[in-house]
Amino acid sequence: MADRLLLTTVPGAVDYLYEELRHVPEVEITGRQRDGVTVTVAGDLTGLAANRYYSTAAVILGDDPVGRLRESLDSGVLSTLARAPRFRIGAIGEQRWPLRDRLEDLGWANEPGDWDLNIETGPSGLVAEIGQLYWTSRFGDLLRAPASTTPVIATVMVRLAKVEPGHTVLDPFCGAGTLLVEALRGPAGRLLGADHDSRWIQATRRNLDLARDRTDDTDTAITLWRGDARRLPLRDGSVDRIVSNLPFGKRVGSHRHNVTLYPDVLREYARVLTRSGRAVLLTEDKRLFTQSVQRTRGIRVIKEIEFASGGAHPSAYVVTTRRGR
Repeated sequence: MADRLLLTTVPGAVDYLYEELRHVPEVEITGRQRDGVTVTVAGDLTGLAANRYYSTAAVILGDDPVGRLRESLDSGVLSTLARAPRFRIGAIGEQRWPLRDRLEDLGWANEPGDWDLNIETGPSGLVAEIGQLYWTSRFGDLLRAPASTTPVIATVMVRLAKVEPGHTVLDPFCGAGTLLVEALRGPAGRLLGADHDSRWIQATRRNLDLARDRTDDTDTAITLWRGDARRLPLRDGSVDRIVSNLPFGKRVGSHRHNVTLYPDVLREYARVLTRSGRAVLLTEDKRLFTQSVQRTRGIRVIKEIEFASGGAHPSAYVVTTRRGR
């Protein structure tokens, strides 16, 4: 039996999710919205689970939530559960307690702290979020720094970077290393990470070690250091790709500080990038950023993707050297 699912992502990443799903044989795309894609899924979930462009997957329950859940448990997506379902029900209104009672009558356990299914109100009615298809369940949890990059946004940014085999990839504001963890999955030959706070260098190392264990990567060279992004200890033209979440001037830093920081780091990026270099940089201090790029010799913005996450609307800017593409 096929299930109808809602795959939720970050606004700005929907096009990438849609494109990747087109290549999964078990998935039929049935619709799209600002922050997600609706699909019909029949058969093996391996291809869907491997997709890194969505955060949550939920069964669309329609007018008969209990009937829909029972059908899915019998022969759909939920039939993959290894135990009788444990569930949580969010603030869905007056249906909450009657629905809880009906599910408990089926022998399902109401376990808000250890659930397989989280029943919430979706855009068009009730949905049941599937715990085993949460991003962290599929790819592992990460230590987080303040204002860490959302993993889905990191996936898009590394894709935009177009990393090629053997490339040196740098994140000079690495925080807890979310972008470097994503870059580790690709063909880079060397990863470089820096941050001004040694705590986050330690967190990055831990996250990369765990990511290596999950991917069996033993070939990629990794160098991390505590340092200033305005003064990188790197030779001219020695970095192929830069991926970085710049201080927005909100949770981290300030706009006043960025007025001098952005021009300084962009000049340094222009110096260390190769002749065909490319950087993908995330910020919400957009006017200052674009003005700073225009005033920096040797680089230019060729693309902007705007996201929405946690009440912020940052953009990822693709920046190339003047000789690059």
